[in-house]
Amino acid sequence: MFPLDSLVFDIIFPATARPTPEQVHDGLGGEEVAQQRVIVDIDLDLPQIEAEISPTFLIRRRGERRIFIVDEKPLRESPRSQPIVARDLRPERERLARTVEKTGARLGRLGAFGAWGDAVVVARSPRDLRAVMLLSWALDPTVDLEGRRRASQLGQREFELKLASYEKRLDELDDATILSRIPSAALEKRGPKDAPIYVVSVLSDRDGSWDVRKSYELEKRIGAVELFSRIPGAKQTVTEPEPPAPAPAAAAEPPPPPEPPRPQGPPISAVEVGGRLILRIPGDRLDTETVTALGKRPVEALAGHDQLGRREREVIEERGAGFVAPLAFLSEVFVEGKPLDKKRFGEESTEVGGGARALEAHLPRYGGVWVLELDGKRWISSEVGKLDTVVAVIRDWR
Repeated sequence: MFPLDSLVFDIIFPATARPTPEQVHDGLGGEEVAQQRVIVDIDLDLPQIEAEISPTFLIRRRGERRIFIVDEKPLRESPRSQPIVARDLRPERERLARTVEKTGARLGRLGAFGAWGDAVVVARSPRDLRAVMLLSWALDPTVDLEGRRRASQLGQREFELKLASYEKRLDELDDATILSRIPSAALEKRGPKDAPIYVVSVLSDRDGSWDVRKSYELEKRIGAVELFSRIPGAKQTVTEPEPPAPAPAAAAEPPPPPEPPRPQGPPISAVEVGGRLILRIPGDRLDTETVTALGKRPVEALAGHDQLGRREREVIEERGAGFVAPLAFLSEVFVEGKPLDKKRFGEESTEVGGGARALEAHLPRYGGVWVLELDGKRWISSEVGKLDTVVAVIRDWR
C-alpha cells in the first residue's frame, strides 16, 4: 500500500486501449519522472483499494482497467488538520492531462491517497465528469434515491434500487447543463473538436495550491442531486427563469418573522487524554458529513452550540482530534471490503480489558477505526492502539 496522502493519478483505460510504456513516459514528462513514480494495476495488484478505499465499479465498463500512478511523497504533514495542499500542483495537472490524451485513457483523476475528492478531473465527456461527482451519492447508505439524507441507513432493497438508478441519473442533464455548473472551478477544453478532452481543476490560479474544500463544493454543483428527476432517467433541460415584471410601488410591509432555528442535535463535547483531545460525538450527530469532516478537518464537524471553548477549537484546528461515538449498525464499517456483521465481530474481535471487545475496521470517508462492544452497546473510535483509553472515555461519558 502507499503512504497516506500520496499524490495519485487514478486513470481508467477502456478495454480497447493498449497504452505503451513510451506513451506513459511521454505523458509524465520523460523517463526520469516516470522512474520516480509507482505504477500499479489496481485489479491485479491491490484489489483492496477498489473494495475498501475508493470504489469505482459504478463508473467502469466491462473490460476496463484501473491504473494508479503514485508519487509516494505525502502532500501534507497532517491531512486531517490541513485542508489546503500548499504544493504547486499545476505541473501535475499537465502531466495527468497529457497522459490521458496520449494513452487513450477514458478518465483521469488527481487526488490524495486515502482522501475523498479530486483536485483535477480529466474526462472525454461531460457525462463522465458527472459520473465521478455522483459516486458519493450512490455509495452513501444514508442518502436515498432522490438525494434526501435519512436518519438511518437504507434497507438493502432500497440501496440496490439506488445503485441500479445510477446510470439513469447520468442521462438526466445534457452536456451544456453539466458544463455550466463547473464554475467557479476552471474548465479547459483540449484536443480536436470532434474528440475533445475536458480538464476540470480546483487548483489556485495564483500558486497552484489545492483547497480540498473546493473539491467538495465542485462535487455538489456537478452532482446536482437537487435536480434529480422524479423518475430516474427522465431528461430535463435547466433554463434560466425570465425576470419578473416590475411590481408597482407599494407601501413597505413589515419584514416576515424570522424562521425558527433548525434543530442542531445533541452537542459534541471533548475530553483531553494524554495531551490529545477526544471528541465525544452523540449517535445523532455521526452522519456522513460529520465523518467526512473528521477525516479532513475535524473543526468543521463542530457547531456553535457544541460544548467546546475557544481554546479547544483552536487546538483542534491546529493539531486535529480523535473521536469516539456510538455505532448504530455494524454494517456502517467494513472489514476486508465487506460490511461488518454480528457473526464476524463475535468471531474475530478480541478482549481488550475492562469487559470490552474490539475489532479493527475501515470507516468510509475516514479510514482505520476500532469497533468496540462494551456492556452490550457498540462504539466506534479513531484511537487505534489506545483502546484502554477509549474504554475509560466511554465509561466516563456514560
